[in-house]
Amino acid sequence: MTAVPSIEPPAPVTLRREIEVDVSDLVPFPGPVMVRGWVHAPLRSDQSRPTVVWCCLAGGHASTTYFDFQVPGHTGYSMAEHLAGKGCVVVAFDHVGLGASSRVDDIVEVTPALASAVNDRAHRTALDRLAAGTLVPELGPLPSLTAVGVGHSMGGMLLSVQQARHATFDAVAALGHGGNGLPQFLTEAERRVAEHPPILDADVVELARIRLTGAPLVGTSRPEPGSFMARDVPRAVRAEFGAQQVELLYSCGLTSMLPHVTDKEKSDITVPVFVGFGEYDLTRDFFVSAARYTSSRDITLFVLPGSAHCHNLASLRTVLWDRLAHWASGL
Repeated sequence: MTAVPSIEPPAPVTLRREIEVDVSDLVPFPGPVMVRGWVHAPLRSDQSRPTVVWCCLAGGHASTTYFDFQVPGHTGYSMAEHLAGKGCVVVAFDHVGLGASSRVDDIVEVTPALASAVNDRAHRTALDRLAAGTLVPELGPLPSLTAVGVGHSMGGMLLSVQQARHATFDAVAALGHGGNGLPQFLTEAERRVAEHPPILDADVVELARIRLTGAPLVGTSRPEPGSFMARDVPRAVRAEFGAQQVELLYSCGLTSMLPHVTDKEKSDITVPVFVGFGEYDLTRDFFVSAARYTSSRDITLFVLPGSAHCHNLASLRTVLWDRLAHWASGL
């Protein structure tokens, strides 16, 4: 009887490691409170040049899976694997209270200021461990790092707050977030608050709590068909995207919907900025969005053809990822 040869599993193209960081001292909740995530890294590092480290911030209702998207029967949807294959390191943490991170007593109390302080701690910890060679031991120490924050949608808003408050990164990339908000989805009460800056955290928390309780949202509308996912996104990919969704950081989500709320933070950012959108994104005011970063002297605007708001699901997603990698290589 002829023996059936064993089939070796495919060799990994990247290294993936888990990471957790204690943020108990930063949050007003009983501890311990941990944020958890992962790192994707190349199989070996090029010690002759700085290593670009992408620190990813997911949008509303999204987990870190958005950046490491795996769809049975459909390959090439992982931004993390793609960038790691180009020699970069990719780090992502679930926002505090969501996904693999610790639950909190009152998720509405997680404001952009709180989330950004937590994310700053998590990202700096990951960067320090990479530099020391303890996070991905196979790569050895990586003393020369270029830290780039990349946030999608609500994550882009949180990125601007984090960079303005904590200066975590050497450069930032905001994808699908421009600052115009989504006034068409706001209630009259929310619009009134947005019209009278500065907006206090307490005001946003109160309004977000109303949304959480399921009160009727009079005056809101529905998104335009095809603005979240383009019509050519396969059905299986759509289903997998729905399966990875998590609860919303309600106060952060609402903040990202209020027009101009983080304009001040954007204007305080001095590092290079990449502003990316899909052709059919939730906002089409691309140039005005880029112009908000008035203190940066290095601004790149890129619009992905054929893409809606969820760029990592778009047919031409690798065009965006390659453009980001090329941009980062010049930093």
